[in-house]
Amino acid sequence: MTKSWLIASNNPGKSRDLAQCLAYYGIVAQPYYEVAPRLDFPAETTTSYIENAKAKAKFAAQQLQQPVIADDSGIEIPAQPTAYGVTTARDLGQTTSGFDRNQALITTMAGVPDDQRQAVMRATLAAAWPDGRVVTTQAMIQGYLAHHQIGRYSGGFDRLFWLPHFGRTLAELPDIWRVPLTHRGHAAAQLQAQLLGQKG
Repeated sequence: MTKSWLIASNNPGKSRDLAQCLAYYGIVAQPYYEVAPRLDFPAETTTSYIENAKAKAKFAAQQLQQPVIADDSGIEIPAQPTAYGVTTARDLGQTTSGFDRNQALITTMAGVPDDQRQAVMRATLAAAWPDGRVVTTQAMIQGYLAHHQIGRYSGGFDRLFWLPHFGRTLAELPDIWRVPLTHRGHAAAQLQAQLLGQKG
């Protein structure tokens, strides 16, 4: 199995979280921009997490000539059926801070009753090699949207994503509990299993 990876993302927060999730399952990865000049990734589609992740991973693997892992993720909200999902970053602003994205969601969901605040976070990971090989995994987590941002252990949507079973948001859980519960954590676990069967 490949010993080390580069993360194909220009988003420091996503890169940090993904590296942490991968490390939990024994996959060593670091942001590509720590060792190479920044890349201009292909434009994302509006229809497919898998195609977006594969396109980023294959592009970066060819440009860097090293194995890379890319992520495409989003939040899906049944009460807002025409927004978010695969277009989450575009709908909420790709350069908008996680705090401000959350505040925008809080405003959008104002007045929605607790039992209608369901949400799903999805993650797709694509691992690519310079020789053209690609493997992908997908995972999800279900929960509810809190009315306020809560938690200090992580950022982004974790501060809004309420897990009824724990009575807390993801961001209120220490990493040792949080990581295996997250959408990226589940996807990283699946990816680790797939990579064990790969040569090189």
